[in-house]
Amino acid sequence: MTILARLAPLLLAVLAAAGSPELEPYRALSRDPAACESLLAAARAGLARGLETGAPAPPATGPAWPGSPRPVYVTLVHGRATRACVGSDAPLGGSLAATLEALGERVAASDRRHPPLDEGELDTLRLVIAFAGDARPVADPLTVDPVHEGLRIETDLGAIAFLPGEARTASWALREARRAGVLVGSVSEARCSRFAAVVIQGPAGSIAAGRAHHSKESP
Repeated sequence: MTILARLAPLLLAVLAAAGSPELEPYRALSRDPAACESLLAAARAGLARGLETGAPAPPATGPAWPGSPRPVYVTLVHGRATRACVGSDAPLGGSLAATLEALGERVAASDRRHPPLDEGELDTLRLVIAFAGDARPVADPLTVDPVHEGLRIETDLGAIAFLPGEARTASWALREARRAGVLVGSVSEARCSRFAAVVIQGPAGSIAAGRAHHSKESP
């Protein structure tokens, strides 16, 4: 599954919001700087392996899933634009760290909407990890506020998800879904849903690794 669009609203600060109790363990995790850095390090380790840079990275270690595993996305952002993104609805390899390492490896070249990543880009990119809350079906995707809510569009051809703040408008998200080949027929044929998200982000490049992280949750 791919996330495509701008992430500017996700890169601002910490936003506390009520609701989505399934995300409460992830809210707590996002307030622990050491835990956040461990998760970012796991994704960076996978990214390094995907780019085949330097010595092989050691197996990822870090916090376990703090609650029931959630859909998770790993995104690289350049300025206000998404450079690459991948995600998974289910754990990859069991542990949270292993899942992030696997997604980090995939994000280097598996986002078919963007060219493969080059190592020289890393120090210009931000690394974003997002945990999604329960999807709530909507009959009309145009009723979703993409600034504050995530939007998932699914058909028999696949699925695409936009984190809160990624899509400019719901109509723009639908056009992107068509461009990605997920939505071909009428919107009424798609299964659409809204969701909240908890986000952790930090520098993507190893030189910048270890700097302060920021977290955010959508309503």
